[in-house]
Amino acid sequence: MSDRRVALEGPVNWRDLGGYPAMDGTTTRWGRLFRSDSMHTLTAADIPVLRELGIRTAIDFRSAHELERLGIGPLGEAHVSHVHVPTFDYNGRLVEAPKIDLSSGIEFYTSMLETGGPAYAEAARSVASDDALPAVFYCLAGKDRTGVFAAIVLGLLGVADDVIVADYALTHEVVPQLTVRRIERDGQDAEDTRWSGIPEELKGAHAYVMEGLIARVHENWGGWESYAAAVGIDPTTIDSLRTLLLD
Repeated sequence: MSDRRVALEGPVNWRDLGGYPAMDGTTTRWGRLFRSDSMHTLTAADIPVLRELGIRTAIDFRSAHELERLGIGPLGEAHVSHVHVPTFDYNGRLVEAPKIDLSSGIEFYTSMLETGGPAYAEAARSVASDDALPAVFYCLAGKDRTGVFAAIVLGLLGVADDVIVADYALTHEVVPQLTVRRIERDGQDAEDTRWSGIPEELKGAHAYVMEGLIARVHENWGGWESYAAAVGIDPTTIDSLRTLLLD
């Protein structure tokens, strides 16, 4: 298991994004930005850990339906600001289901970059403030919606492509635990239905999927900064992220 994991009773995929080589000889700062699976699994024993980490903001990429069904658990007890920016139904403005390409994991993530642009832009603005940090962002498993946002942030910080891929692939270590927990919560029938029509490769966190997504970013947008501009992440936000998250 990676030593950047934070041990909690509830979330099993909570990781620190610090310590990665970044632009101009800098390094991403430890203890400032974290990624995780869903916060609704937090237990009372986890709250002191969040307080010790100093978490101020929790960015939630889950859908409105997931939030309504599962809630945020005891997150409020830690006096953490909950910012809901659902990737697929941001602010409820989508009146139809977004068109998501499920032909492969790479196509799915590329669609996520496109349809989730407004949510990712708002998430970036939400963490680009010293008052908001330390912060954590999450979805349900902390793999797909969370993995794409982690790639965006690390890419904008100048972290190398292969390092972004390696960070994504760390989730694969806990996929069995996430699967067991999901089946215990929703049942095997729901699990089978969940994966109907979903590419088999998305049951894990395979490096080649993120490699393919990064290649698409370079092909379709010309890089992370161009993608950021396309979805409304302005240069001031990028500068703030670099100031706050790099040593």
